[in-house]
Amino acid sequence: MNTKYKILFITFLCLTIGMSACKEEKKTLKNPKTTKKIVKAKTEQKKPTEKVVPKEVVKKAINKYFLISASFKSQANAKRMQSKLQQEGYDSRIIPAPNNFYRVSYKEFSNRTEAFKELRIARLTEGRESVWLHIKH
Repeated sequence: MNTKYKILFITFLCLTIGMSACKEEKKTLKNPKTTKKIVKAKTEQKKPTEKVVPKEVVKKAINKYFLISASFKSQANAKRMQSKLQQEGYDSRIIPAPNNFYRVSYKEFSNRTEAFKELRIARLTEGRESVWLHIKH
């Protein structure tokens, strides 16, 4: 049995040496692919253009809360009230309502807290007890 193993070992050793000896040869491709050279065409160099820096656009806060001093069925009455408020120095605006009324605002806010604070102050002022807050959706 020892002889069988010796023969097997020697055979294995010869095969291993024979296989590793072949690795030093460089293998050549059977079907070498043709390579194409890519030639870049010369292009004119462009002068760097000035970058246009856009100005920062400051979005005006959308006013969503309006203090309404009156609401009228007639647009003419609403315009009269608006001009009266504008003479007093308010930035009055007419807001059409879905029920065909015209709401006349005299102050507008983008901040909810400020709007309710001003509403409380307005209701304590004489002649403005009926002021109410319209929230535009």
